[in-house]
Amino acid sequence: MAEPYRIECTLVLRRIYDAPVERVWAAWTTAEALGRWYMADDDHVVHWAEADVRAGGGYRVAFGKQGATPYIETGVYSEVKPMTRLAWEAGVSLDGKDMIGESIVLEFRDLGDGRTELVLTTTGEESWHSAQGWIPCLNSLARYLAA
Repeated sequence: MAEPYRIECTLVLRRIYDAPVERVWAAWTTAEALGRWYMADDDHVVHWAEADVRAGGGYRVAFGKQGATPYIETGVYSEVKPMTRLAWEAGVSLDGKDMIGESIVLEFRDLGDGRTELVLTTTGEESWHSAQGWIPCLNSLARYLAA
């Protein structure tokens, strides 16, 4: 018998970065930049990253502990508004087994003083749990932008 309901959660994370919106946007939209910071834990590394940032385009990032089988995150972009908004459907798998699927929206807000507010919103059955990956990821972005 099918479940009578579907659980859906929304997670919203807000963070201000000491970097102009162009630099924060580029960190999310170029494969080279993603390959330098996009990881779900402080002890992870990015093995490789690919990005085709356009509506209908996609990305793939492999990350995890050095020497371990990497997690593979893939996504398809549904909305790309440069310097303003980026939306996509994403999934994470390990050894070919799907683990997490969610809808993600990033909003980039230029604060006008060389700082950018980033608002990350995820929706899905596991979004409540994905904060465990997103918070270290956003911390890694802060370190990347500060370098």
